Amino acid sequence: MIFKNSQQDINIEEPIPIKTVSLKISGGADSAIVGYMMCKYVTEERPDIKIIPITTIHSEKPFQEIYSKRIIDWLTNKFGNVFGKHYVNKCNGASDYLTAQQRLLKEAYVNENIDRNYSGITSNPPLDIVNTFRDKKGNLINGPVDDRNGKDFPVYKNYSWKHLANIDKKGVAELYETLGVMETLFPLTRSCEAYAHESHYNIDKHCEKCWFCMERFWGFSHYE
Repeated sequence: MIFKNSQQDINIEEPIPIKTVSLKISGGADSAIVGYMMCKYVTEERPDIKIIPITTIHSEKPFQEIYSKRIIDWLTNKFGNVFGKHYVNKCNGASDYLTAQQRLLKEAYVNENIDRNYSGITSNPPLDIVNTFRDKKGNLINGPVDDRNGKDFPVYKNYSWKHLANIDKKGVAELYETLGVMETLFPLTRSCEAYAHESHYNIDKHCEKCWFCMERFWGFSHYE
């Protein structure tokens, strides 16, 4: 199934032997739209495939569990019984996050006999845009530790699909618009991380000042 995009078309197509796939879903806009495309493909072309959602709760992002479940519930109401068990765990500190993800994926792989994994990792904005992500003192605001600017990442690697690897947030916003879910699915997602350290914060509010908010509003500003 082809999903057209001005940055890079996305082709979700699995061979017949593939019956179970996992989806890393964080509650953000990227994994949510990948989930939507997967559900559409499964519903319309491969109803024999079951999707296993996987969520590792970052120690500094407790809202991930809430938002990932909201997205899964919305997709279930839209597409029906396309999901299997939702696997959730928590990391032991920020440095354990990637390792905790691998532990959870291995658990799901063993229990569900997963054939393929999907994730929503995207390309960063262009460097000239990233360099505008500064605080009030003019200091650069730190974003993802990996440098994805100007690189052509493989879409498929180590049995994992990363269909958005060469698409930035503007391309993601385009997908929401062309698929007609800008007003429904997008508001259920969260990107902000500024309030993660506060004991009392509104999880439905974006600060518009942290790196991830700036990326989100840069990508989706044309639609908001």
